[in-house]
Amino acid sequence: MIERLRMGSPIPTGAIVLDEDKIPSTDHFPEWKINGQEGSLTKTLSPTLTVVGLGETVRGINKRGWVYISNNTDEPHHDEDKRSLYASQNFIILLSPGGDRAEGIFIDDPGTVTFDIGYTKTDVLQIKSASGAADCYRITAKTPTEVVKEFRGLTGHCYLPPKWAFGFGQSRWGYKTEADVREVYQNYHQAGIPLDAIYMDIDYMERYKDFTVDHDRFPDLSAFSKELSEKNVHLVPIIDAGVKIEDGYDVYEEGCENDYFVKKRKRRTAGRCRLAGTGALPRLLKAANAQMVRTQISGPARSRNRRLLE
Repeated sequence: MIERLRMGSPIPTGAIVLDEDKIPSTDHFPEWKINGQEGSLTKTLSPTLTVVGLGETVRGINKRGWVYISNNTDEPHHDEDKRSLYASQNFIILLSPGGDRAEGIFIDDPGTVTFDIGYTKTDVLQIKSASGAADCYRITAKTPTEVVKEFRGLTGHCYLPPKWAFGFGQSRWGYKTEADVREVYQNYHQAGIPLDAIYMDIDYMERYKDFTVDHDRFPDLSAFSKELSEKNVHLVPIIDAGVKIEDGYDVYEEGCENDYFVKKRKRRTAGRCRLAGTGALPRLLKAANAQMVRTQISGPARSRNRRLLE
């Protein structure tokens, strides 16, 4: 069963694909204390209750005993004292060993959300939206598998990666040349460690520009990819979320011309500091902007980009 509790006036995110008419609305969740003024949901945790979820976060599977903050950061050090990493998945499942009920909570809020899971008080779970405006969904079922099934129906089925993506992949920033990447493969091979993929960061690009290749450092990326493929290793060049701000760079110019990028209040392009300098971020909540990104990756007008990714 899915229920929705609305706090404030949430920003529409497009995260929900289920017809809203099919989702019962409520002003309370059983066993939860709701404080609409501070944007929080609070629940007392039994000693045996396990809390799992939150996607790409530090620490173990059971999330009890720490504070997790959905506030994406370009954090290179994934130490156990970190509270935010690259991504935010505001979905948790609560379950008890031998119990006949599982409970899922999804917070549809693009802003900062804090999950204090038995950290401030060992027997208290508090979820707090910084803006106080969020759609909160409670999913109940007999098993966690059924909760996940309901959640997928609520938000849409996720992309299913190819089988090799579930294998071992080596990924890091700093492989600056084809020789660097080849050395990685050779070291794994000589050590007898199975390797399914090597993920390259922004180093392969021409001056860190998306959808480009530095041909001095990677003379023939397509041939190199084929070479590794024949060894059953997939070569994966990443596409950075930030488009480099550079006059004359066609992707950046197209984004400026069509108002694709996030703006500051004074309507200037908002940048962010990253290893490569400053990047412009596409406003993906706008359908046309999301389509622009898809077109850059696989659209018919970008044959060079398709060749890069093949």
